[in-house]
Amino acid sequence: NGSLAGFDYREGAKIGARCKVSVGDSGVVTLMNGVWLSSDIEMETATKICISQETTVRRRATINGSVYIGVGCIIAPNVFISSGTHPFREYGKMPIRQQEAVIAEGKGEALDREVSIGDDCWLGVNSVICPGVTVGKGCVIGANAVVTSDLPDYSIAAGVPARIIGSRASAL
Repeated sequence: NGSLAGFDYREGAKIGARCKVSVGDSGVVTLMNGVWLSSDIEMETATKICISQETTVRRRATINGSVYIGVGCIIAPNVFISSGTHPFREYGKMPIRQQEAVIAEGKGEALDREVSIGDDCWLGVNSVICPGVTVGKGCVIGANAVVTSDLPDYSIAAGVPARIIGSRASAL
């Protein structure tokens, strides 16, 4: 067990080479028992990232914002998970950077929408989990999929945008 400012790691958590963790003033990253971060992982939050027990995050994955990852998950190489986005529709033809400034001043809807990934999920190589998405327990996400909406427990999803193509539950 250990703790540094904004970084809390539990027994058996392992962190590979060249991992980068950036935590804002009120942010915290928590790695539960037995979490393994491979090499070159990037995590950044001003809120909270929590990776639960026995989850593996493979090389070059990126996790940003408000993210919860359940127990026993496999996060393949190059997966991108983020609770944040850049606004571009909120204020018509206003430049993107100006739209961000308006929202940052509290005059618009917040950009951070929590991502939650259930226990026992497998996110395939190069997959993307978009802001506000909940991936149910036991889901499998195909390689290169872009998940833009919630997935029920035990779904198998693939494609851009990701669509449900099957269920693990039928094999149980």
